[in-house]
Amino acid sequence: MFNRRDFLKLAAALAAAFGGGQGGGLAPQARAALNKIDPRRVPKLLCLQGLSCTGCSISLLQAETPSAMSMITQYSQLVFHTDLSSTSGAQAMELINAFIDGEAGDYVLAIEGAIPEDMPSACIIDHKPFAHYLERAAVTMSGAVAIGSCACDGVIPAAEGNPTGAIGLAEFYRKRNINRQVINIPGCPVHPDWVWHTINHLVLAGSPKLINGSPEAFFDRRLHEHCPRYYDFQEENFAKKLGDRGCLFKLGCLGPITFADCPTRRWNGGHSWCVNANAPCIGCASPRFARQKSLPFYRLSEGKTSRRS
Repeated sequence: MFNRRDFLKLAAALAAAFGGGQGGGLAPQARAALNKIDPRRVPKLLCLQGLSCTGCSISLLQAETPSAMSMITQYSQLVFHTDLSSTSGAQAMELINAFIDGEAGDYVLAIEGAIPEDMPSACIIDHKPFAHYLERAAVTMSGAVAIGSCACDGVIPAAEGNPTGAIGLAEFYRKRNINRQVINIPGCPVHPDWVWHTINHLVLAGSPKLINGSPEAFFDRRLHEHCPRYYDFQEENFAKKLGDRGCLFKLGCLGPITFADCPTRRWNGGHSWCVNANAPCIGCASPRFARQKSLPFYRLSEGKTSRRS
């Protein structure tokens, strides 16, 4: 148990971790805070996959400080993951059902991938549709985290012309009048810091402050506003082709409608991010990502500034 003074220290350390600095790495005091987590309080994570490419899981394994191994063994307990767990078949289903039936204790449901609302047969687990497990879990889970844009908003599986009717977890529960909070952590793939820092917050202080269902610490500002090329935008210094210096807006950059801290957190261990590599932001953390045929990833000569829908 923590006294008030220790709790405030941990909260301050966690705030430093959320800020991330260059590369979004954990500050030393944040690592010290994590080391104080009571092993009896670490959340058990039951991870299930819907319509997805597993890219978010691959991204999560790229975590560096702490490592992915530390995150799923020391700071949380990964009880099941389709790709990472050694168990399978009947044994895996016994484990999943034990948690969903409330027989194995508290757990946090983590979902990767969209739910095929109009085509239940598109995602089957042990001869039952994905929705069957999500509805049952709503009764017993401590909370739910939607990992990646597919789990948050459907996006690629929900692209125009797709017959699956794919939706995100929060919408899935709303349509069934199930009142359970879902923390949305978008991105395609998701940044490992966004997920692991959120889980840390759940352990140390409960649910983080949310904005539009996502952690405010990561998704409170338009990417455009803290892009290092924002000055070029103001000066109307636009790149004419891929590889040019200058603002990439006229090449289809979706930074103006995307809320994420990619410019300051960066990717691949803090080394770079899309615009730094002279590629426009494709808006992978936006609910509109990959939804419309008329809005391809790369576009020439954008006529006017996009606005958040």
